[in-house]
Amino acid sequence: MHVSLDTMVDTLKAAAESSRLRILALLSRGDLTVSDLTEILGQSQPRVSRHLKLLLDAGLIGRYQEGSWAFFRLSDTDAARQ
Repeated sequence: MHVSLDTMVDTLKAAAESSRLRILALLSRGDLTVSDLTEILGQSQPRVSRHLKLLLDAGLIGRYQEGSWAFFRLSDTDAARQ
């Protein structure tokens, strides 16, 4: 599948920040909740949620519900493989 240059640039911009790179590295080890990431990163919940939204919008991560918990994981989409 051919990915446009604009899409690749947007994906790289989403990942090109140290906290978001750390989130991607952490999610490469397994699925985590916002609470997990907040504790590990030592950042506020709103800040972590903002990073997660940018990564979700770029297609780099996915989100799923398990009961009342929202878990995040690396995406298996083409955007994540770029």
